[in-house]
Amino acid sequence: MNTFKKLCAVAYILLITGACSLPLVGMIFGIGAKSTENRTMTGMPDLYTATEDTIDPNLNYTTELGEYYSDNFGFRQELVTADSWLNETLFGRSSGDKTTVGKDGWYYLTETLNDYKGVSSFSDRGIYRMKKTIDLMNQYSADANITFVFFVAPNKNSIYPEFMPWNIRKSSYPSNLDRLSKAMRGCEYYIDMKSVLKKSAENKSRYIYLKNDSHWNNLGALEAYNAVQNNLNSRIKNYDYMPIDQSKLYISQTSVSGDLTAMLYPSVNKTDVQYELGIPKNFSSTKPLTNMMDSEINTTCQGRYYNIMCYRDSFFNAFIPINSNAFAIARYTRTSKTSSFDLSAAKSGDYNIALVEIVERNLSNILYTAPLMEAPRVSSPNVARRRYVEQKCSFADDGESYIFNGELGDWVDLQTDSNIYIELRDSSDRSYYYEAFPILNGDSYADNGFSAHISKYNLRNGDYRLFIHVGNEKLTRYTELTPE
Repeated sequence: MNTFKKLCAVAYILLITGACSLPLVGMIFGIGAKSTENRTMTGMPDLYTATEDTIDPNLNYTTELGEYYSDNFGFRQELVTADSWLNETLFGRSSGDKTTVGKDGWYYLTETLNDYKGVSSFSDRGIYRMKKTIDLMNQYSADANITFVFFVAPNKNSIYPEFMPWNIRKSSYPSNLDRLSKAMRGCEYYIDMKSVLKKSAENKSRYIYLKNDSHWNNLGALEAYNAVQNNLNSRIKNYDYMPIDQSKLYISQTSVSGDLTAMLYPSVNKTDVQYELGIPKNFSSTKPLTNMMDSEINTTCQGRYYNIMCYRDSFFNAFIPINSNAFAIARYTRTSKTSSFDLSAAKSGDYNIALVEIVERNLSNILYTAPLMEAPRVSSPNVARRRYVEQKCSFADDGESYIFNGELGDWVDLQTDSNIYIELRDSSDRSYYYEAFPILNGDSYADNGFSAHISKYNLRNGDYRLFIHVGNEKLTRYTELTPE
């Protein structure tokens, strides 16, 4: 009996030792360590760090070695998949911090939960700043005879909230997107894409977002495309209108893996239904469209008249093949939090239309980095007589523009709808006024920020005194602006 117990104990120890050693053995032989995540895996750290003059021990070696092992241990995909299956099956939750498990096989990007729950809501001033920023982009485009279009691609849980987990409650207050849409009501360049897609989502026989992905599917992209075409047709006389009637398409189904389930189940190919629209490819591109996330994609299509420049994110991946048939020239530029909308490129003379798209979860990016464009020159604002304390800001001269970025002091008595103007006053007391973006570069939630690129093209050579004016129709204050 004692011998049997000893054998059981030895077997148990060997089993546990083998299970614990399995990832290390797998890593040694390169088994199952490859990840499907959209990032670069950690490489083997160096024992020493070398410069031209010295060779020093890597003091972070053990930490980096732990990160390397975490990314590259053997059977990683299989173990991650098993952990995800157990968490979802037994507890109805996700084992990953980037994915949220919903109902009926639906998955959501965890990053969108703040919008859903009403966390990180903008102040009323923040929504006003966002609208003002977009208004200034539209004005800049209009001054160059470019038709401007702006829309927000809704988060999946904004269109299909019914499949969200029961324990995550939707905020009873309007979301940032809903508040922005209300503020933009009446702006002809703005497309309320959430309303467009919510109406389409009433058809439960065909979903317009992928269950296992964070993006819309081809049907959702088609709805967005038609909304853009309708907007342009209503604003441009004799527009080269090209809507696509879904009922006249031969739509087939295929299987596609999603970005959300790929993170949870890397060793299992969990697929969802994708709809192939059967639209003929009439356009050509400068290089094969193998990676829709390229920083820039250019297409041409014979027989079309208008040229469009699109500033976009990953939601445009499914939009590009549909949209490119409709324009003689289409340029798609991918933007990010730190690389904002370079509208000066759209003003090159090659484009008739400028379109800006951003996903709902990244709305704050609009106020993180000011668009690259000249500040519009304006007539004299309602100039106050009383001057206040000195106001400082960062200042640069790139040879073509004066670049300002700063944070207003308490002297301004900032209101929700306060606008910001920069005055350049020459030695003859002639003043030039420009409207600034209400943005402090690097901080989306700084309601007292300002930023401006003022072109030197129409300015005389010489020194200028700088002033800043802040206010609305009821109250305006000004003071000297001092570069730091």
